[in-house]
Amino acid sequence: MKTINLLRCLFFIVIAIVAASHCFAQNTITTVNDSTGLHSYSAFKGDTLLIAYDSAFIMNKFTHKLYRDNYLRVQNKDASTKSLITNYENLIQLQDSMLKAKEVYYQQLKTNFDSLVTTSTTFADRTDANVTAINTSLATVTQQLNHVNALLDDSLEKLKKQNQQKLKVALGGFAVGVGITGLIFLVAN
Repeated sequence: MKTINLLRCLFFIVIAIVAASHCFAQNTITTVNDSTGLHSYSAFKGDTLLIAYDSAFIMNKFTHKLYRDNYLRVQNKDASTKSLITNYENLIQLQDSMLKAKEVYYQQLKTNFDSLVTTSTTFADRTDANVTAINTSLATVTQQLNHVNALLDDSLEKLKKQNQQKLKVALGGFAVGVGITGLIFLVAN
């Protein structure tokens, strides 16, 4: 009986040590540094995880069970899961074809836009050249009009001078005529 009591006591001590070690394990530090394989680590409330690479996914018990159940369905080739995967693949193919069609439309629109830009640039360059030519022509015409105006002013001055000389000659001729007529009347009388 002593042996049985001793075994019971030893059993309770082992259980107490295991229970105590589990209670102290609530604040353990787990270092995760292998990013090359697919590993799962168990962590409990209060545990510290040190992740030594760029990213990690953490799932709770419910999410892990959901993923595991779906994985097992795919492995067992469940009809509804297979249908779901087929529908998903068809949806992806449809989206890919839509993206390709949009790419074609985009390329056509880009080609039209590039053509519009080229045509607009050419038109703007031609218009700029025409405006420059018109400005040059207007400057030349303005210069010629100013020259013609100067010539007209000069001609008017010459005409005024000639008119004054004609008037002087006419007055002189009239005075000579009056003088000769007065002489003729004087001589005739």
